[in-house]
Parts: sequence; structure tokens; C-alpha cells
Amino acid sequence: MDDVTNVYEPMRPEPVQPAAAAPPRRSRVRFTGTGQEYFRIWIVNLLLTIVTLGIYSAWAKVRKMQYLYRNTHLDGSVFDYHGDPIAILKGRILVVLLAVLYKLALTLLGAYAVAAVAALAAVLPWLLTQSFRFRLHNSSFRGLRFRFTGPLLQAYLIFGVPMLLVLAASALAVFGMGGDPKHPVPNVRALLAIGLIYLVLSLIWPYLHFCLKRWQHGHTWYGTARARFEGHAGSFYAPYLAATGMLFGIGIIVAVLAAAFGMAAQGHGPPRSGAVVIGWVLVGLFYVAAIAVTPLVTAWIQNAVWSNTRLESVGFSSDVRALRLIGITLGNLVIVVLSLGLLIPFALMRTIKYKFEAIEVLDADALGRFVSEGKDAGVGSAGEGAVDVMDLDFGL
Repeated sequence: MDDVTNVYEPMRPEPVQPAAAAPPRRSRVRFTGTGQEYFRIWIVNLLLTIVTLGIYSAWAKVRKMQYLYRNTHLDGSVFDYHGDPIAILKGRILVVLLAVLYKLALTLLGAYAVAAVAALAAVLPWLLTQSFRFRLHNSSFRGLRFRFTGPLLQAYLIFGVPMLLVLAASALAVFGMGGDPKHPVPNVRALLAIGLIYLVLSLIWPYLHFCLKRWQHGHTWYGTARARFEGHAGSFYAPYLAATGMLFGIGIIVAVLAAAFGMAAQGHGPPRSGAVVIGWVLVGLFYVAAIAVTPLVTAWIQNAVWSNTRLESVGFSSDVRALRLIGITLGNLVIVVLSLGLLIPFALMRTIKYKFEAIEVLDADALGRFVSEGKDAGVGSAGEGAVDVMDLDFGL
């Protein structure tokens, strides 16, 4: 009877298992600019800048930045640049005046030259800070502006330390080496001090680079969302040590082989053509290694920076391959040299495309939840002109 009753007993529902959360949707940056398109912009910018004695360079800057931004795609949207050419031109005029005064001071030598370097060191951190603020303020994505709030004091700590070291070395060179006509022989102590200064500068340079990226990425905002940088200084020392070791090792190999071939040539009279060719090959090998050092460091640094940058809850990753970037750089050098500089736009597009498309957003849907900060205060443009005139680039 119990068995019959059990047949009609209502069945207990199976517990519903919660659905597994879907992984965040990733989105990789795409760059659609081409060398052929950019060549037309580049050649017009170049010709008009020459014809107008540099005045058009501000408009050329805006055209270039707008082309790069509007061909950079992320999750179906593009970036945009809103820089004002007139504002950039004013900044460039100011920087050119500072550069002229600096050159005039250098011609006077002595204490005036040291004072000129000191004056430049005093104003350069401010100019670079203004550059970051101007560039991000005029950059937007999906209608939201970026902004930079890095403290000026940190800029002086980051840029001021190397400038003070260079200033001290310059002062020693002026006053400690041959400054007295009665003692034309360079001061050995001054030479040692200058060497020690540059040794210290080389040792702290990776840490200063780390501080720069922490300052740059840690004080960037997109709407109301603030970015933060979670990297450490060790990830910056590794590429610099690898590059130094590569140059040092190749330098030793080249020196030993050159000495061996030199001794062989001396033992057999005039150098043979084969030995001369090998000597040139060794020199070329060293220069190729020196050129390859920059993309090697660039690849490692970009990966370390973007893989440790977060925008609120949104993470990023970067997978630049050092060997691939070295190959692109050496290939660009060949085509630029063979074309006498006419293919510079094609080389630039190749490099930008590879570096941009190595960056990936780990949660693309979260980007749509950021909102505007609700204010649009203007920023000065003198720094933007300074960075262009001095050919500095701290973009990625």
C-alpha cells in the first residue's frame, strides 16, 4: 500500500542551478589608417608649412591628430581630436622665443650657458604638464572628453632630477675643465665627477620612466572614471637591462673580432679586401643592434604599462612582440632610406597600426557606463607646442 501511495506522491522539483556568468566581452583596438591616405595629408602639411615659414604647422598638427584619432576604432566607435590650431600656434610661438633666448645664451658660454640650461630646466616640467592636459582635454571617445589632473609638483620631481644632474654636469664642464687658460689640461676630478653623474642618471632612468607612466596613467580621467596604474619599477628595469646587455655583448664581440682581423691584416701587409668587408659588416651589426634597442624597450614598456592600467573596473592588456616591432622598425628604416624620406608616412602607419592593435580592452561593455564629469574648463596650449618643437613623445 505504501508503494501505491508513493506513486501518486508529487515529485519534488529539481533545484535550479544558477547560470554561469558570461565572461566580459573583450574588444581590441583597430587602426584603419593607411600610408597612401596619410601620404596626401603629410605632403600637403609639409609643403604648406614650408611656404608659410612654419605658421601652418599648427593646422598640420590638428589634421594629423584628427586623422590618427578618427581611424582608431574601439568597440564600433572612433576617437576624435578637438585641438584648436590658433591655440597651438600661440604655444609654439612662445616655445620658439624660449628656444631663441636659450641659443643666444649658449653662445655666450660660461655662467650664461649654465643659467640658460637652469632656466629651461625650470620651465620644462610645467610645459610637459600642460601638454598632457591639453592633449587629453582635446581627446574624446563616444562624446566623452578625457582629462589629466597630474600634480605639477610630481612633474618637477620626475623631470627635475635628471635636469639637475645634467645641469651639474654642464657646470662641471664649464668651470672644472679648461676654464682657466693657465691650466689647459682637463681636470681629472671634474671628468670623474661628470662620469659619476651620468652613471647615476643611467641607474635611475628606468625608475624615472616608471614614475612618469605612473603619473601619466594614474591621473587620467575618462568622464567621471579615473584610471590607475598598478605596475612596479622592476618591470621597467628589465627591458633597460636587457637592452644594455645586448649592446654591451655585441660591442665586445665586435671589438674582439675587429682586433683579431686588425692583427691578421698587420701580419700580412696591407689589409685584404675580405678583411675590410668583414670590418664593415661588424660595424653595421653594431649599428643594427643599437637601432633595435629602442623598439625592444618600447615593446616591453608598452606591455608593462597597459597590462597594469585600469579605468575603474575596466582592465587592459597589450601583447606587442619585441621581435616583430624590431622587424618593423628595421624595415621602415630601409624603405625610408631608399625612398629618400618620401615613404615616411607609410613607415609611420605601419608602426602605429601594430602598436595600437596590440592593445585590448578586457570589458568593452563597461565603457558604455561611464558618464561625463559635467564641466569643460579650458587648458593652456603652450605645452603642446613645446612637445612638438622638442620632438618629444610620451603618448603610449
